[in-house]
Formats: sequence, structure tokens, C-alpha cells
Amino acid sequence: MTEISTELALLVDVGSAWAKAGVIGRVRGRWRLVAHAAQPTAWGPAELRRSLIRQLNAAGDPRLADRYDELLASANRIECHTARQPGRLAVVAVSRELSGSTARRAAEAAGWQVTELVTLDDGRSLAERLATLQAADVDAWLVAGGFDDARSPRALEAAALVASARMPDGGPVIWAGSAQLTNEVMLLFEGGAASAVANARPDARREEPGPLRDRLQAILRQSVAPEDEAHLSTIAFTHAVGAIAADGGLRVLAVDLGARGGVRVVAEADGTTSTTVHSSGGMAGATLMAGAAGRVARLAGDAGDEAAVADVLQTLRARPASLPQTPEELSATQAAARMLIGAMVEDPATDPVDLVIGAGLTISGAPHPAQAARMLLDGVRPLGITQLAVDSGSVLGPLGSLGDDEIGEGMTLLADDLLLPLGTAVVCRGGEPGDAAMRVTVHRSGWPTPSPVEVRVGQLLVAPLGRGQEAELLIEPAAGVSLGAPRRSSRIEARATGGAVGLILDARGVPITLPRRGDDRRAVLAGWRDALMRETERIA
Repeated sequence: MTEISTELALLVDVGSAWAKAGVIGRVRGRWRLVAHAAQPTAWGPAELRRSLIRQLNAAGDPRLADRYDELLASANRIECHTARQPGRLAVVAVSRELSGSTARRAAEAAGWQVTELVTLDDGRSLAERLATLQAADVDAWLVAGGFDDARSPRALEAAALVASARMPDGGPVIWAGSAQLTNEVMLLFEGGAASAVANARPDARREEPGPLRDRLQAILRQSVAPEDEAHLSTIAFTHAVGAIAADGGLRVLAVDLGARGGVRVVAEADGTTSTTVHSSGGMAGATLMAGAAGRVARLAGDAGDEAAVADVLQTLRARPASLPQTPEELSATQAAARMLIGAMVEDPATDPVDLVIGAGLTISGAPHPAQAARMLLDGVRPLGITQLAVDSGSVLGPLGSLGDDEIGEGMTLLADDLLLPLGTAVVCRGGEPGDAAMRVTVHRSGWPTPSPVEVRVGQLLVAPLGRGQEAELLIEPAAGVSLGAPRRSSRIEARATGGAVGLILDARGVPITLPRRGDDRRAVLAGWRDALMRETERIA
């Protein structure tokens, strides 16, 4: 009897809290994602394989039922993983609110874990600060303070504190303070130990964290994380997003919201990318944001009071692999995700994009695609006409670890399962509450042209437009209403593609404004939620 066989490949993404794996195989001559599983990383690879085998036994060829373990063991394995050892950084600054907060945000956006933050206004004595820094187990030191128009003795004191606490050869030192003090600061350390970068806080009203963030990213890659960069999740995810942008000639914004960290990628149509890694930007870091519990309770509306939300956020911090168990916990978790995504994209602000991609279990594993769409819409607020999609199979990271000569082929082979399209969003801003924001005519080939739909300021509507369907849009913004790009006429023509949610017409503004009264706010939030979640009625 002829032995039945098949071709399989295994895509694996091992994160700090969650491990995801997908099996791709030939189905009627085409490569498809035939099984997918996600589980806490601590459970180990054997349990992950068993979960995949159960799915294959249920959906695959019964003649292979006894051979899936063997087939997976011999399958081609494409893997990416979170850095095994995060870079640890001590930040010493003059003030917590100015130089300290700027330095910390830049460090975390570069992928560093800030293990110690010492400022000269933190209420501790000199001896206490020195003892704290001497006990710090870190890979590098960041010193900040002083404005560029003056010599600050306090900034020099912060640098001297590091020089006193740090052992020789105790890791690189980055000076990101007053340019007038650079030469004096360099003399405090042995030759080659310290380097200077442009002041991240040149004056009290201005932040310029870009050069500092770039320098910290370079040091992290060169001296702290000498792993195979191609297989690091942050690098691989960026590579995959760049390939998608280049293949489609699109400007793409992608956010990967993990359990502990987050990644934001902007890819241009030529494939060039800009990446920001937020080491504390994952779900576990939500509780670290100022006033987090109150903000999340306000954004959710139906997650319970502030104390209940605080408990959910603390659980996510203590046990990042935990899952919501009640509707209230799910609402709080997703509202926290919207808040975190907003923080990831606001610095620096992005210009309009063609495609927004969401990744990470909270987004891609949402129980309903409308919930994923809401996290992306409310977090990113993409002005204009934008496609929305999620990496539902967690395949972007593993595919991004392939070389330049292979990634295009891999994405082409897996085109049907590469991304789950949610649909197209039309987002505008401006106008007066209650007034008309825009009139939209949706024409689908072979359908009669319907009457225009009027969307009022503060309103959210969804029109049915399924996956694979396309529609021509005629958008007429009201006076004072913008879709982000300069207007040459009173009408904007665009093309929309459908997805799991459809065509989303969003006139809630940028940023979204919520009513002050609790009852009014909850009613408005419930209306937006229901508009996305309900079975959309045909707009005619």
C-alpha cells in the first residue's frame, strides 16, 4: 500500500510570556495555515506540539493521524523569539519630571529595561542614592540634565554620582545632558567609557529624544544583545512589515502589543522602516502609566470601578500570561490595550498610512474581530482612508526571520493566511458635535448606487463589505472637517476593501473626546461598541 505523506512547515514565535506556533501545509496544491496554538511559554514546547497535533487530528487527513508527531519533528522550522536577556539600564538625572522622564521614555522606546531611576529631587540623601547605584546590576548608564543655554552644577553632580558608583569597565555611559558640560563629564570616566549625544531636553519646553533613542538602540544591539539578530522578534517583525509595504507599495504602521513589551514599526512604500521598541509598553506595563486605573475605567465604561480595574492591571503585571475571565476583565484589558497603543504611536506622531497592522495576543486573539478593530482605531486614530488587519496566525515574526531572498516567496506562498483583513476605516476630525461630518456614497460593482450616508460628528457607523469585496467611495467632508490630507475639491474619491468587520465610517475626531458625566460617557461608549459588534445592516 502506498504510504500517504504531506509537506509541513512549523512557524514558531517564542515570547517572554506567550509562545505561538502555526503549522502550514499544502491544501489542494496551496500552502495554508492548517493549525495554530498559543500558550504560556512556561508550559514548554512539548505541550505546544501536543496542542497542534490535536488540531491536526481533528481537521487533517485521518490517514496521517498516527504520524503527525513524526511529521512535525521533521518539519522545516522557522522561528523568532524575544531577546533572552533584556538590556538593563540605570538612569541618573537632575529632575524626575523633566530630564528624568525624558530619559526614561527614550530608553524604554529603545528597548532598554530601566532598572534604576535616580534623580536629585527624589527625596533621598546622597548616601542613599550612591548605595542604590552601587548595588545596581546594569549593562549601561544614562546621565541627563541641564539645559543647553547654561552650565548646570546639578547636572555635573548627577554625572559625578555615576562616576562614583560605577566600577571601572562597568558598562558604557551615555551623557545626554547640557552640551556645555560634555567635556567635563567625559573626564570623569576612563577613556572610551563615556560618549555624548545631543541633549534630549535642550530646554524646559522642548524634548528631542530621537538621537538619544538611536544611540541607545545601537548600544543595545552591539554590546548587550549579541544574539542572532535575524531571529529576534523585534527585528523579524520589522523585516516582515517592511516586506509587506514594499510588495504593495503601501505606507504601513504596525503595532505588536506583547505581554511585557511593545513594538511600533512604520514602513514606507520602498520597504524602509523605522522601529521603536517599548520595553515596558506591553500589557504588563499598563499599570506603570500615570493614573492608569482611572484612565482605563474611563475608556472602558463597562469594566467596573477604578479599584476593580486596578486589580486587573496588577494581575497582568504579576502574571502576564493570564487571560480575562469575565466580560468586565476583557473590557478592562482591551481598554488598557487602546491606551498603550495610543502611547506607542503618539511619539513621534505619524502621518497618514495606507495599512494598520495589529499583532500580539490581546489584539489578534480578541474574541471578536470588531474588538480588534476598535483597539486599532481608538489607539492609532488613523486619519483618512486606511485598511485594518491583524496578524491572527502570529506568522509575521517567524516569516520576518527569513532572508531577503526568501521572505518574498514565503509571503507569497502564505498570502491567504498572512493577515486577517478587518476592513477599511474612514476617519475624520473637526466639525461641531451633532453636526454633519461627512456624506459617504458606497458603490459596489454590480449593485445599484445607494443614497449617500450622512455621518455626524461623534458618530460611528459600519457598512457591510466582506472579505474580498471592493467598493468605490465618494466622500464629501463638511466645512471644517478634515481627513488628514490637503483637499483640492469638495469631494474625495477612494477605494475600500472589505474584511471581517466591513467599512467603518468614524467621525469621532482625533483625539476622541468623551463626555464628562459618567452616565453620558458610558452611553456613548456602549453605542460605539454596539455599532462595531452588531451584525451590520445594509446601508442604502
